[in-house]
Amino acid sequence: MTHVVILGAGIAGVTAAYALKSKLGPHDEVTVVSDKPYFHFVPSNPWIAMGWRERADIAFPIGPYLEARGIKFIHSGVKRIQPDVIQVDLDNGDVLFYDTLLIATGVAGRADEVPGLAEHTHSVLHIEQAERALAAYREFVRRPGPIVIGAAPGASVLGPLYEYAFLVDADLKRRNIRERVPITLVTPEPWPGHLGLGRDGASRGAVTAALVDTKISVICNARTVSVDKDAIHIVELDAAGNEKRTHALPYAYSMYWPAFGGVAGVSSASGLVDARGLVVVDEYLRNPDFPNVFALGACVAQPAVQDTPVPVGAPDSVYSIQKASEIVVHNIVAQATDVPLASYVPQRAKWLSDMGNTGATYLSEPQVPLRDINWMRQGRWVHQAKVDFEKYFVNRIRLQPSGQAPSAASRIADVMGRVLSERRRDRTTPALAAPPGSGKPLEIRMPLDPCVELRALAKSVGEDANALAAELLAAAVADAKGYLNEAAVEAMALARRQLLVEALPERQPGVEFHGGGT
Repeated sequence: MTHVVILGAGIAGVTAAYALKSKLGPHDEVTVVSDKPYFHFVPSNPWIAMGWRERADIAFPIGPYLEARGIKFIHSGVKRIQPDVIQVDLDNGDVLFYDTLLIATGVAGRADEVPGLAEHTHSVLHIEQAERALAAYREFVRRPGPIVIGAAPGASVLGPLYEYAFLVDADLKRRNIRERVPITLVTPEPWPGHLGLGRDGASRGAVTAALVDTKISVICNARTVSVDKDAIHIVELDAAGNEKRTHALPYAYSMYWPAFGGVAGVSSASGLVDARGLVVVDEYLRNPDFPNVFALGACVAQPAVQDTPVPVGAPDSVYSIQKASEIVVHNIVAQATDVPLASYVPQRAKWLSDMGNTGATYLSEPQVPLRDINWMRQGRWVHQAKVDFEKYFVNRIRLQPSGQAPSAASRIADVMGRVLSERRRDRTTPALAAPPGSGKPLEIRMPLDPCVELRALAKSVGEDANALAAELLAAAVADAKGYLNEAAVEAMALARRQLLVEALPERQPGVEFHGGGT
């Protein structure tokens, strides 16, 4: 019997836990530890910060889904990792011994490396930060002014920097106040669209054109020095790394992407991490000094692809994490069965960025130069593809194990509980009808008796019959998906994508979305 302990219940940790439990023996144990009781789909954080998603759309308690698969879940932070005695000490006082340890904790933003950054700017690195950013943004639109969206020196995974800038542009246009809000993008990259990948390619021209088209100013080779309540202080370097000019950018609202470091409990693990607290791994995603310790996701120490005047970290994406998860799961199982390990080199970078009503997709293969494929495509289909991928991935995490039905605590129960609760709070005020849906009408023929029952139900709780029917149908569909197996979830995702693409008002013949990550 072997015991695998996984630190982290995010995209990397949960994906690996599901796969390991299915591949290990029936007597092998998998334990997941997380300082948060929920899973959340991190790439949707910019949407949370714009008010385009609710927390419940992308975050939900993960314990029941892990335990339904026979995976033990412990809600606790990590106090200390002791790889020399194969032990993890938890904040709750528990001590875990492991045969194999997989670190998938994600990262902590090092906002303290730039004086004033944490106090005066916002972030979308974590969902709680995105929610605070939304509250501040809603105050900002009441008294608009300049916006600065930036990345600190050494920041990694810079896709969200551009995505958030384009989302803000789209949102301000919808509010008819864009002309009153100058937007400046501040980046350590040597040019727009560098993204930490190095080498000039298709992304440079496409990103530059998009910034010009949306009238977003950009400062590259930018080292953010400090932030105070009135201005963000920038030193702009030239290509040789010499100081070119300084900027004091006034702002009424600012979003910043910090440099990454290891989370508490991992960053102090001597022999496992580098100077920034990120886990050092070899080509098999295991630590060179402790081969029973693996790492996956953003917590992995990745060297910069190339030297730049201002440090720029390496990229990452859900697609890359998924591919790495396949490798790390194979290697953990292989190590226990004396099967040859698989290498994670070369890597492949691929992601989707939302730009409001449109979007951009990027592919680089291999991820490091010299690469054979390097392209970027734009269009409304990419925006829809990202929306679709979010739903697909969340559905996969919520997938019930084979042979299990959804819990009795269904979404229909949630709908009726909310309706009745609102009714109890205000028995004198009739409920307002929900606004009509924006989708294509779907004709549903119902026998007379259920139709009358539905109308009577709606009348009894003071709801509009059409609005209640729409909510109950949506809840019933959500519950029905819980009966699908993995193959059916894949088939549903494909069918959904086909239906959505057919309905798009803008089409780009010859350009197809073929899976991948965000």
